[in-house]
Amino acid sequence: MKKTVSLIVAAMIFVCAFSSCQKKNVSEPSSEALNSSYITKSTSAQQSAAASYAVSSTLPTETQAPLKTEPQDENNVVTYISENPNNTYICRVAEKYGSNKANLIAFIKKNSKTPGATVLEFSGKRDSNGDLIVTAEELKYVYDVSDGKEIKRASSDGKNNDGYNKIVAKAAFALGEKFLLPSIDEMRRERRYEDYFEN
Repeated sequence: MKKTVSLIVAAMIFVCAFSSCQKKNVSEPSSEALNSSYITKSTSAQQSAAASYAVSSTLPTETQAPLKTEPQDENNVVTYISENPNNTYICRVAEKYGSNKANLIAFIKKNSKTPGATVLEFSGKRDSNGDLIVTAEELKYVYDVSDGKEIKRASSDGKNNDGYNKIVAKAAFALGEKFLLPSIDEMRRERRYEDYFEN
C-alpha cells in the first residue's frame, strides 16, 4: 500500500515538473507542437485525476459507511420514567399486590434483550407541596416486571419478597435504591416515558 502511494506521488511530481518545463518555452509553437502539447497535457491531467482518485479511494473518509454494523446489545438500552397511574407496568403491580398507583414509579427499559420495567413503591408520605417523598427511607419495594406475565418483588426488610430468594432480593432492592432512586429528578426532566411513547 505504501509503495503504491509512493509511486503515485512520484508520478504526480514528475507530471508537474514536466508540465512546468513545457511552459518555459516562450517561442511561438507550431500547430504540430500545439497538438502534441494538448495531448500531453490532457494525458497528464487524466493521469493526475486517476492518481488522485486512486489515493482518495483507498483512504477512509468521514462520508464512507463503516464496513460492519455493530449488533444491538445491552449497552444500547435506554430507560424512561413514568408516574402515570395508567402506565401498563404500574397497573400490573397495583393489580397483583393491591398497591396505591400514586406511590409507584416505573423505570421502563427500551431496546433491551429482556424488555420490561423496574417499579419502585414508596410509603406514600408527601411533602408540603403534596409531592411523593422519594427517598431511600421511604422506599418499600422494588418490582421487576417483565413483558411476559412474571412480576418479582424485593422488600426493604427482606420479609415480603416474592419470586426472589433472600440473597437475590437483597441485591435487587439495593440496585433500585442505589442506581434508580438517585436518577429520579433528572429523568423526570429529561426522559418521561409519556413524552416519547404512547402508553
